[in-house]
Amino acid sequence: MRDLIGPEMRASQYLANTAEEVFQLFGYEPLDSPVVELWETLAAKGGEDVEAETFKFKDKGDRDVGLRFDLTVPLARIVATNPQLPKPFKRYAIGKAWRYDRPQAGRYREFTQADADIIGASSPAADAEVVLVALEFLRRVFGSGYAVRINNRKVLRGLVEKAGVKDELAHECFRAIDKLDKIGQDGVTEELKDRGVSSDSSQFLLDAIMLRGDSSVLSEFRSLLAGSETGTQGVDELQFMADVFSECGVDRSILFDMSLARGLDYYTGPVFEGKYAGEPDVGSILGGGRYDTLIEKLGSQPMPATGMSLGISRMIDLVIAQKRAELMTSELDAYVAPIKQPMMKYAMRIRSDLVRAGFTAEVDLLERPLKKLLEVADSKKACSVIIVGPRDLENDEVSVRDMTTKETQLVKIADLKKVLKAMRRK
Repeated sequence: MRDLIGPEMRASQYLANTAEEVFQLFGYEPLDSPVVELWETLAAKGGEDVEAETFKFKDKGDRDVGLRFDLTVPLARIVATNPQLPKPFKRYAIGKAWRYDRPQAGRYREFTQADADIIGASSPAADAEVVLVALEFLRRVFGSGYAVRINNRKVLRGLVEKAGVKDELAHECFRAIDKLDKIGQDGVTEELKDRGVSSDSSQFLLDAIMLRGDSSVLSEFRSLLAGSETGTQGVDELQFMADVFSECGVDRSILFDMSLARGLDYYTGPVFEGKYAGEPDVGSILGGGRYDTLIEKLGSQPMPATGMSLGISRMIDLVIAQKRAELMTSELDAYVAPIKQPMMKYAMRIRSDLVRAGFTAEVDLLERPLKKLLEVADSKKACSVIIVGPRDLENDEVSVRDMTTKETQLVKIADLKKVLKAMRRK
């Protein structure tokens, strides 16, 4: 787990604020949920790692509960228990989640996510939309240097079918394929072998999952999956999304990749992950996909759903490394410095008047020498320093130092707001 101090916290706030702005521009409504869920709710996710990675415990009522490991399962519970919600239901949520995972670069046991989901729309247009939301966020934060990889679980199911693998081993194959970037082809071969997949089937799968590229590669997907109804349907959905991305002018940021599986068992259709090419390498910074069966597992009628999650915590170091701190730091309009304790109440009054007028202002509380005061003000990116002394106050004046030009002038308190406004950096 991680403490966020200074630039790290500003980076986190900047990322969360940017995500919220983008979500609202696309018409999503905010939603919040408890951080603790009943274990039976969390277990609906499925997958072999759920119990091992969940902070699970008993509450005072002796019920099995756990900390949420994502924001999707709580959403599914809310939709399942509130059938009156209008459809499609488009919601966003920004909050913390917890996983008892092995800490590594960009990966923490407590982390912040920003999610956007669409409930009640089965068209691949909904899948394309959540990817467009992710791309707009990436454009605003990074400008360039990012890419989103996309595949479809139906494509993978068709691939497994063509490989002659038993249906009950499909998810085992997905988990092995999903590790390609981490363990390489030999590692995937061993995983498939350990899960009972024949060598011929393994080789077919390995050859296939090396297919990746822009939308033109989808014709190769289609040829490889000829004869598989499920696989062909998956390619059709990807082609529809590709056409949307081309029409919206974002297709250069999209890579169709047959090796992408996403580890969660609840995915049923298109899946995607995003990554930034810069340093440090923190792995995937966003991901998502379609999960049409998850809400039904929690007691609802069948309900199509798709969504995506931005890894806010993973992007903090990236944003700082890209010098985006300048965008995240609010300049201080004025640093108010009283000369000795008797001037403190006057300094507080001046600061209060400035804050009421919409200026950002801070009062020095430590009675420091002028040289040190200026150093502190500079570190806080203050545009000006207001020196409050007894002689000046007798004439309703203060000394104001412009931290850009380094010039100091006497200013009537009645004119202070006008002078400070002129000193604001453009």
